[in-house]
Amino acid sequence: MPTSSMPVPAPVVTFVLGHLERDWPDIERLTESEIERQPSRFQGGRNSWIAQGYLRLREGLERLGCRVRVASRVPSAGIALVHRDDANDCRVERSGAFVVVVRADRAPVLACDLAIAQNGTRLRRGERFLPLWPQPGLRPRDAQRGHRIARLTYHGRPDRLPAWLAEPRFLADLSARGIRFESLANGWGDYRSTDLVLAVRADSPAMLATKPATKVYNAWLAGVPVLATAEPAYLEVRGSPLDFMEIASPEDVLAAIDRLKASPGLYRSMIANGLAHAREFDIEAIRGRWLDLFDREILPMHARGHVRPGPARRAWYVGAMAAQKVLGRAFKARVGFERWRLFSPWTPLRLIEATGRSLAWGWKPPLPEAGNGPESTMR
Repeated sequence: MPTSSMPVPAPVVTFVLGHLERDWPDIERLTESEIERQPSRFQGGRNSWIAQGYLRLREGLERLGCRVRVASRVPSAGIALVHRDDANDCRVERSGAFVVVVRADRAPVLACDLAIAQNGTRLRRGERFLPLWPQPGLRPRDAQRGHRIARLTYHGRPDRLPAWLAEPRFLADLSARGIRFESLANGWGDYRSTDLVLAVRADSPAMLATKPATKVYNAWLAGVPVLATAEPAYLEVRGSPLDFMEIASPEDVLAAIDRLKASPGLYRSMIANGLAHAREFDIEAIRGRWLDLFDREILPMHARGHVRPGPARRAWYVGAMAAQKVLGRAFKARVGFERWRLFSPWTPLRLIEATGRSLAWGWKPPLPEAGNGPESTMR
């Protein structure tokens, strides 16, 4: 006589947005196309990873047999996808959920079942690398510009620009070559009139080690050659000298511009190479990587009972959360110290650099006003 079995309930995947009611009361009514219509809503860690991920992955997860929802807190069961900024708000009664935490550019995560890193250079146990989504609302370079090189742009936070980008001598040398430099604090997805992208960042080495390669592959997707510093994530995705020209100083930038102006064929080759390489980082490729991770790892682990609610799980969770908060404080302290060393004009290294540059570029390092002590320029 055949035995009947109860149907296995569909796993519930919850995208956790800590500011759900404030910022995303309408998210369940939105479609994926809204990301391109309102790109500014999808900036910042939670918004770019969790809100955008919910809209881009919802249908695919449903095809895998999941029920998909969004909430402001980690649930007590099921699968939860949460940003690191909301991960410390997980209470012990919610330790029954299979928790996937997007680490982003934050301290390591311990109180989770899997963590998502923005690059794969230093993966810890339990971490998986998934690229950040491309810039919402990305508008490619106008093909009518051909191999013209007249506008160099930086797409990112202006307080992370190296100081030499504002030096009068450097800007004058660009102007002498017919180049205008612009730092775009807003409209990061607009590449229509950009001829070269500068992918640079002045920041703590500990922070740079967590950053994604988005500045590089956004430019590839937009059809713009890249001049980039040797950040870990940039070097990780570099498979060819055509992916980007490595720079570390104003002299390097000027030399790269001179080379590209003298060789239109090289400029066109960098565009073609970037567009080809960008296919690994477009929306469909990243969506596929997410769904593959769910299909091959997250859903099977959840189905096998990886999370076993009970005293042992709660004890592990409390200990892991305590250690995670300690790691968070240590990471912030390290980043703060490294930024102080990098940005403060009063460290010996900065004074030596300023003196050397004043001789080479005719620029004078800033001096304190009379009667005032050193002021930190750390941001």
